[in-house]
Amino acid sequence: MDEIAGLLNKPVSSIASLVELLRARGLVEILEEEKLYATTTSEGRQYLEALPEERVVEVLKQRGGEAPIRDLEQVLGKNIVSIGIGWAKKRGWIVIEKGIAKLVREGSLEEHRKLLSMFLERREVPQDVSNSDVFKELVQRKLIVVERVKVKHVKIREDRLELAKKLLELGEGVSHLTHELIASGRWRYVKLKPYNVEALPPIKIVGKKHPLKEFIEMVREIMLSLGFEEVRDDYVVPEFWNFDALFQAQDHPSRDIHDVLFVPGYADLSTYKDVVERAKQVHETGGSCGSIGWGYRWSYEKASKLLLRSHTTAVTIKWLYLRKTPPVRIFTIGKVFRRDSIDSRHLPEFTNFDGVVMEKDFNFKKLLGLLEQIVRGLGITKLRFKPSYFPFTEPSVEGYVYVEGYGWIEAFGAGMFRPEVLEIVGVKHPVGAWGMGLERLAMALMGVNDIRVFYTRDVEQLRSWRRSDVLRCVKRARH
Repeated sequence: MDEIAGLLNKPVSSIASLVELLRARGLVEILEEEKLYATTTSEGRQYLEALPEERVVEVLKQRGGEAPIRDLEQVLGKNIVSIGIGWAKKRGWIVIEKGIAKLVREGSLEEHRKLLSMFLERREVPQDVSNSDVFKELVQRKLIVVERVKVKHVKIREDRLELAKKLLELGEGVSHLTHELIASGRWRYVKLKPYNVEALPPIKIVGKKHPLKEFIEMVREIMLSLGFEEVRDDYVVPEFWNFDALFQAQDHPSRDIHDVLFVPGYADLSTYKDVVERAKQVHETGGSCGSIGWGYRWSYEKASKLLLRSHTTAVTIKWLYLRKTPPVRIFTIGKVFRRDSIDSRHLPEFTNFDGVVMEKDFNFKKLLGLLEQIVRGLGITKLRFKPSYFPFTEPSVEGYVYVEGYGWIEAFGAGMFRPEVLEIVGVKHPVGAWGMGLERLAMALMGVNDIRVFYTRDVEQLRSWRRSDVLRCVKRARH
């Protein structure tokens, strides 16, 4: 269509409209084909004279057929040697023995360099080239980048050629009469464009919130309606707030490098001298709360180490320390990070929802009642509690909710903060706490079988979500 627009000196949009009119009248056919275009990347341009493996072989020839890898790196640089040795070994040109590269046979990549030169400027890829192994290898190595372009061709039926030409010359006409056309009398001479009721209207792409964000905002609205205040903190926190303030022993398995993502550096805890000193006493001897502690020598250095928070309780416990006067109702929603393999149910980062309540007469029964209010706000009417164990709460429970189509699923963990935790943060009133992963709960409520769907790059799939999909369980409960 671009060529037709150029020949007739008309905008492509006008030509597209005219061609659609001709197609609707059976005068032309629109044929669509996909073409492959390629361009040599900036890295590929660096290898026009020789690819990394060719350079490695050339240096080895100059050194008598063998050389230590360290010497090659001094001549060619680590990056070139790393790439070159890998591909030279793959091609059977060299072998590596005890850190020494030995030349087995020489090789040339003339065809590779020829293709890199061919696509210095963006151009269409010939069929025989696109099917060649050399071209596929260069694309795999990202030395050539390819793009697929859909091209439309207009084929005019020979028996209707004259009529089609006449329509093109007349143009598409006007779609409606304006005040100017009527007042000037030019309406008598213009051609009125007929309506094509089969033509599709233009697609309007409207902005919308991500479905997971919709769900998170729904949870946030529920908490705010219950009188809670939202709090936030950094992703990178010291071990102290993530573990020590919650009375988790410094040799606890959950603090191992295989579970936690550490960050280089240490935090300055001097601002929190009082809570740090209480944590030391409670960990070592139990402090004055009736506990015997862990009975080891507590390390300030370990408590200062930085990590990516593994739960958002690291946020709520710090805010609880800052606000010791009841009543306190705070919650936080944010990303947490753990060493985990990616599959349909697990991600190394996910959204955690934590909350704490401190009141003078707060108790375990009131905590369970509050949790029931929260899940009912999500449209869930069936809830079960099961006794459980968590390092910093006692008594503790796991909460299970019933979701139609899924059955009973674990939704959260909750409990009353232990006396040791309350003494560390300097709180003298009972505190209830809970935490839940929002992606898993959203999966069940929204009928998703794979957690990775929430992080897809498929824009069309995300556009297919409707707010009603996110809120359908709530609506069902309310009606």
